Amino acid sequence: MTQTGKTAAAVSGRAIGVLFLAGFGSIWLLNGLTALHRLNAISLGAVVMILAVFAIPALRLLRMAGKRDAHAEATPEERQTRRVLLRVNATQGVAIIVSVWLLNAIHRGEFVAPVIAFIVGMHLFPLAELFNYAPYNVAGTLLVGWSTVAVTILPPELLSSIGALGTAIILLGSAAYTLMSASRAARATPSSPRLTHQTA
Repeated sequence: MTQTGKTAAAVSGRAIGVLFLAGFGSIWLLNGLTALHRLNAISLGAVVMILAVFAIPALRLLRMAGKRDAHAEATPEERQTRRVLLRVNATQGVAIIVSVWLLNAIHRGEFVAPVIAFIVGMHLFPLAELFNYAPYNVAGTLLVGWSTVAVTILPPELLSSIGALGTAIILLGSAAYTLMSASRAARATPSSPRLTHQTA
């Protein structure tokens, strides 16, 4: 793959990451507000605006990356990356489903939120290696750490509210950083030395 193609792939991958991080961050924010009984028309509108702030530039970057790499075919490495990504996400989904079922079965539903946050954090570690994008390690560490701390210091009745809001902040903060990273990569040109550091 050419250097320009690598740049387009990096921009595209990070833009998709922004959409997922911001999307799930917004869902966690909604869950936290709902648990606090603070979800109303105003707060819902605010969450939608937050999501739009991330989604609009991320979609613009995706279109830009698509135009730069419009005629490029998927390489064997890219196809392998997609297969690994599918396996990682499938494992995460199964782990979440099984954990939720077990917690409900033993009547410990209050721990669902931190356990899901823990699993989401763990799944970011292989993604960091897969995409050679170290900030996913930071996000994963924060999620795992927060879910552990939340279970330790928060009363069970606050896990679905304060715990969810903390998770939302981490995900949205990660989305913000990834959006800035994708924007920097998009501004890079094939002759720019920054291309050699696009995974920083």
